[in-house]
Amino acid sequence: MFLSKLSINRPVMITMVLGVFIVFGILAYFGLSLNLMPQADIPYVTIQTIYSGAGPSEVETLVTKKLEDAISTVSKIDFIESYSMDNVSIVVVAFELGKEIDIAVAEIKQKVESVVMYLPDDAETPSVEKVDFTAFPIMEIILTGNLDGKALFEIADKQLKDRFSQVEGVAAVDITGGQKREIQVQLDDRIVYQNLISLPQLSQILATQNINMPGGQFQQKDQEYSVRLQGELATVEELEQLDIPTAFGVRKLRQIAEISDSGEEIRKRSIYFNNLENYRKENVVRLSIIKTSDGNPVNIAESVRQEIEKISVSLPEGTELLIAQDSTEFIKSSVSDTLMNVFLGILFTGIVLLFFLHDFRSTLIVAVAMPTSIISTFMLMQAAGFSLNILSLMGLSTSVGILVTNSVVVLENIFRHKEMGNSRKVAADIGTAEITVAVLASTLTNIVVFVPLAMMNTMIGQFLKEFALTVAFATIFSLLVSFTLTPMLASLIIPEKQKKNKLGEMLENMFHRWELAYKRILGAFLHSKGTAFAVVGSALIIFVATTIIIGPTLGFELFPSTDEGEIKLDFELPVGYNLDQTAEMYDRIEKIIKQHDEVKQIITSLGSQGRIDESVNLASMNITLVDIESRKISTSQLVDKLIVELSEVPNAKLKVSASQSMGGGGKSPVEFYLLGNDMEILTEITQNILDQGATIDGLINFDSNLKAGKPEITLIPKRDKLAAAGLTIYDLALTMRSSIAGLTATTYRESGEEYNIVVSLKDEAVDTPEEIKNIPVISPAGAYRLSQLAEVEFSSGATKIVHRDKIKSVQFTGGIGTGYVLGNIVNDLRKLQKELDLPEGFQFTWGGTSEMMEENVREISKAFLIAMLLTYMLLAAILESFTKPFLILLTMPLAMIGILLSLYLTNLSLGMIVMMGIIMLLGIVVNAAILLLDYTQKLREQGQSTKQALLEASPTKLKPILMSGIAIIFGMLPMALGIGASGAEIRQPLGIVSIGGIIVATFMTLFVIPALYFLTTHKEIDKIRKV
Repeated sequence: MFLSKLSINRPVMITMVLGVFIVFGILAYFGLSLNLMPQADIPYVTIQTIYSGAGPSEVETLVTKKLEDAISTVSKIDFIESYSMDNVSIVVVAFELGKEIDIAVAEIKQKVESVVMYLPDDAETPSVEKVDFTAFPIMEIILTGNLDGKALFEIADKQLKDRFSQVEGVAAVDITGGQKREIQVQLDDRIVYQNLISLPQLSQILATQNINMPGGQFQQKDQEYSVRLQGELATVEELEQLDIPTAFGVRKLRQIAEISDSGEEIRKRSIYFNNLENYRKENVVRLSIIKTSDGNPVNIAESVRQEIEKISVSLPEGTELLIAQDSTEFIKSSVSDTLMNVFLGILFTGIVLLFFLHDFRSTLIVAVAMPTSIISTFMLMQAAGFSLNILSLMGLSTSVGILVTNSVVVLENIFRHKEMGNSRKVAADIGTAEITVAVLASTLTNIVVFVPLAMMNTMIGQFLKEFALTVAFATIFSLLVSFTLTPMLASLIIPEKQKKNKLGEMLENMFHRWELAYKRILGAFLHSKGTAFAVVGSALIIFVATTIIIGPTLGFELFPSTDEGEIKLDFELPVGYNLDQTAEMYDRIEKIIKQHDEVKQIITSLGSQGRIDESVNLASMNITLVDIESRKISTSQLVDKLIVELSEVPNAKLKVSASQSMGGGGKSPVEFYLLGNDMEILTEITQNILDQGATIDGLINFDSNLKAGKPEITLIPKRDKLAAAGLTIYDLALTMRSSIAGLTATTYRESGEEYNIVVSLKDEAVDTPEEIKNIPVISPAGAYRLSQLAEVEFSSGATKIVHRDKIKSVQFTGGIGTGYVLGNIVNDLRKLQKELDLPEGFQFTWGGTSEMMEENVREISKAFLIAMLLTYMLLAAILESFTKPFLILLTMPLAMIGILLSLYLTNLSLGMIVMMGIIMLLGIVVNAAILLLDYTQKLREQGQSTKQALLEASPTKLKPILMSGIAIIFGMLPMALGIGASGAEIRQPLGIVSIGGIIVATFMTLFVIPALYFLTTHKEIDKIRKV
């Protein structure tokens, strides 16, 4: 072969070429960023519109529906999901994969801009943003101290946020807790009524009294002058002294209103509890550091830590910054453990080679070939824009055994020719050339099976792409190395005369006995067509029996659950409970949780369960556990304990689950929707589903978004009364809004910062339904009570209105109990759905992880079939035969026996990782058959009969087949053993199914493939025909 000849004759040149790959590979390695998961472009766009003071029904009608109608004409939309809540509308637009995200954002912005004029005047301009699923908080920082909440928020918002935002790779800094500064102008309802003061007009007066305006420029001779009005309020005292016209003359603002330099209403709080040191800090502000999509989280975290050290020096006395949570520790640990798996795989493989080759120099050749291939792979990984993450490093770990195969086969053949009396250079040349086709075929099959995996057109497919292409890159370099470095080193360092040693002779004698025993057994199996048929039939029976018996017992999950040491606990109190009562419930729950020594700390957000769910009766607790080495139970086991212990907490709905980084983007594992436009029927069906869902084993935290709304007072304007009073409905609405929620009249500037000046009635003037009825409404005709101009009705309003594809929907969510798998739960829920007789116009649709799982099963099954087809086409092209590839591909059903058995014995479920392993095995298990049949065909071309050729070729290739198989097994052994505390649950299934498949497939291949070949091939070969 050209490459091997060149390497043997020009060793220095080849060394320099490979040296270039190694140098650039090392540089690329240090240039790769560390991430937990690969970066993926998921075309999701969100539209958020703030409409302060509006309830869910008003938000739905006045904002959400208009936005949905406008954007629904944009091309390639997969689905539209919207949430109408108090004060805010959130619309999520999911596009089909392949849609350019920047184009999608531009198109959505264009559609939104076309309807902005039709939105309520006091609604803020909709914010359109693309969703980055990897832009999650990587650090949680706590600011605490002896200052009040307003002062702490001021430090966090005006100083810390800017400092942390300047760190390279930080996309945003979210602040929770504290109190935002606000200048409040509050009036007593009696003063308003007596002085005929209109709150909307007062807001306008304040705005006109607080303004700066440029007047322009004028020229006088050679000098130009600028003219401007400086009328902004300089101090709060100046605001108090403003003259306000009333019906009974001009009054100072301080005479008719109470002005306070205060803060916004507190509807969210943060609490930090350290269980190891047993202290709690309630007066805290929580800063969440969110990275950019391409940011290196490890580098960002290190930079933030350095920034904290600098900031701490300048903080006010008595305040401090604490790092409450740092997810990069898990990332570093996962990547480190995966790299350790790679190194251990190399070490174990080297031991295997030393055992088979029992020659240090030969082992050294392969031991040099492996790192050369791996280091060179980093160069292509960087060029492809990959990072060092669990999946890309799993690809490297997986490829360790595959990498050695090519070099082992080449080296073993070189040794065989050396023992036949050739010099080491001649042996290296002939030995490499003789098996070029077999090595090329086996390597290319390894590559082609990963191409369909890298092209999966799903969200998960984008993550698996790095795994598939990393293996492909490494395999390409292993092929190059096996045809260059291996023969070159063999021609230089293999001794011309092999020195005999007792251990080597003993091992060789053992291998020789293995070959003789194998030849005798194979001879018996090939004694006649009948015995060969019995061998094939037995294999078929074992395959069918294994599939029928074990297959149905295996569950299906998207990804295995990982022990990340994080627990999420959400709890909800009945509607109407306030923030203080929610805090009291937190106290009760904390007492139960802190009894567990496994708990390190708790970070709690009162008043919020995320961006979608915010209310004073909600809370979310992030519970961090001590390191896995320091606890006796897993995260899931602690979750099970907490569920039992917290079930006794009354008057609260609790959801406890282990936090997961993979498979679902933070959503519940179970998620589906009931669509229909009649809310009464939706409510009735929802309760039925919740009741029946509670009986499904393994389904936990099953709930819907349909909750009882808080009491609502609805005003129905009396149009004739309004007309007689000289008012419009808009005037009535503004008065109502300003009296209760308050109107932002203008802004107060201090030290370059802006603070809202809000006009409202005093809280005690609007804190009962009767007082709402008595809100004064001022008109040109005099003063009225609100009840005189509008009918006041009492009702119950929704807390959140969900739409799916513009249709009113109920969203159902649930978790999976320990020991259960998603696939079985989904099947049970589908049965439940089929049993329901839905009215016309109502339907179910799946979403979240459940939908993702079914979509990815279809796609990965398609990828498997494409991989089978590509493998057949490749083998047919290389072997110049339409029939031989079928024999080789029959090794895959043999591998399935081992895969199913290994899953059953280790109590693992089918999932994306396992199916990745199955596709990968398609490229590995055929290698033994290719090696065996390629040499058999060569012997037949030399004139031997089919049986003679098989009985000579099979024992001859027994050693390289066993060596390759065992090398791959030992290369994956660290992965299968779950070595490493972080992320082992993700790696382990791939190692287990690979080892199980290879063991059974290798054993079966040695007997079943020769028997099949014997049954399907002519006794003598046609001399004209070539393979």
